[in-house]
Amino acid sequence: MNIPIVLNTISNLVLMLAAILLIPFGVACYYNDDAAMWAFTYTIIITGILGGLSKAFIRRKREEIGVRDSIAIVTFSWIVCIFLGALPFWFSGVCATYCDAVFETTSGFTTTGASIFKNVEILPHSILFWRSFTAWLGGMGIIVIFVALLPAMGISGYQLFSAEVSGPTADRLKPRIGETAKLLWIIYLIITAAMTLSLFGGGMSFFDAICHTFATVSTAGFSTKNTSIAFYDNLYIEVVVATFMFLCGCNFSLYYQCFHKEFKKILKNSELRFFGGLVLTAIIFVALMLYFNKPEFFNGGTKDIRYYDLGHAFRYAFFQVMTASSTTGHASADFDLWPNSCRFLLILLMFIGACAGSTGGAIKCVRILLLLKSSLRELTRILRPRMVKHVKLNGESVSEEIVTESSVFFVVYLGCFGISSLALMAMNTDIVTAFSAVATCMANCGPGLAKVGPMSNFSDVAYAGKWVLSFCMLLGRLEIYSLILIFLPITWKR
Repeated sequence: MNIPIVLNTISNLVLMLAAILLIPFGVACYYNDDAAMWAFTYTIIITGILGGLSKAFIRRKREEIGVRDSIAIVTFSWIVCIFLGALPFWFSGVCATYCDAVFETTSGFTTTGASIFKNVEILPHSILFWRSFTAWLGGMGIIVIFVALLPAMGISGYQLFSAEVSGPTADRLKPRIGETAKLLWIIYLIITAAMTLSLFGGGMSFFDAICHTFATVSTAGFSTKNTSIAFYDNLYIEVVVATFMFLCGCNFSLYYQCFHKEFKKILKNSELRFFGGLVLTAIIFVALMLYFNKPEFFNGGTKDIRYYDLGHAFRYAFFQVMTASSTTGHASADFDLWPNSCRFLLILLMFIGACAGSTGGAIKCVRILLLLKSSLRELTRILRPRMVKHVKLNGESVSEEIVTESSVFFVVYLGCFGISSLALMAMNTDIVTAFSAVATCMANCGPGLAKVGPMSNFSDVAYAGKWVLSFCMLLGRLEIYSLILIFLPITWKR
């Protein structure tokens, strides 16, 4: 590993973060948030000094970034950004401990949406903005924006790009990887603008509209309201949010194909068809279960009359299935009070996640599809041992290397999930809370069940548990390998 390249690249990114922090500082000035204003000032100074000193004392040669270098750059860049990004929460006093500040920032940058705040509605506007803005930055990836905006610094290698972009492979939309990164961010900005205008036109204040947009297009799920989208009880807002959750759960390369009118290629996309079919099936199942079971809400001990109406059952099923499958984490109802079959299905959808190349988290539909197809092939081989059959996606054969990678990823993912759940239960956390908390953090989804349900938060989790869950969030966002490889001695050998 080339340490000077790693440190110099990270120092460039830290300087970029210092410049980005000027945006929430401007929001603090606009709303006269005095405590937050000074918090952002101190953070900008500290971040700028650290980045400047590192840049001044660490020189690098014009060398190509290798695989080991890219793994270290991506992993440590995220860690550094999280620890520095937590400072405004801590300096402003909204988080009592630095541990809480790190948890909230990790949740933002990794687009998880899990929160330690019991009452977000009393937070300063600038803190709420920074909270959502971290999610928006993390949605497309802080490394991707670095590659897009700073090619002159030599940070344009495919290894660095593919180390962060989700999925078994990182799609090249343009011959140059820097152009691909720019194009992804242009698509991201267009979707952001479209959703902000849609919510603002539906009656939301501009501030709430942009914060909810940041949290939705990044599939993070942060809200400026304690009860999330349920606060508005507005069908139009729910439809807009759910629609954009689906759009951002799809592979962003599909929008490039759409722009070039390659509609047949989009319709033949195996992952999109699997994702759409899974969502549709889940919506129908959950809606029927809600309609026939009539969940009880603790509002006087009576059943919620809305679930006697099949239309309302489909309304809530549509929203919550979309928020789980896209790993966004918004809530239009307290699904922790729904039938066990619905709760289990929503957790299962969190495990599966959205499409590769989207802002969604979890295992990804393409890996699940590859596992299903490879499993079917192996079962068929029992009856026909001499049969030669390739696993195909989009009508083309997939290399055995990618099929194996998907299988290994699935096993490692479940292994990390089991160990983390056991660690949380060792801290006297009940099994449902521990299981769902780790599942939702690794999937970067947000709400879980029981004590971390959609109408609750993570404030009561033990400090050690918050560090474990922060690790799980980063593990899920970096798709396991980058973070685990950092701990292996072979990564550090030249």
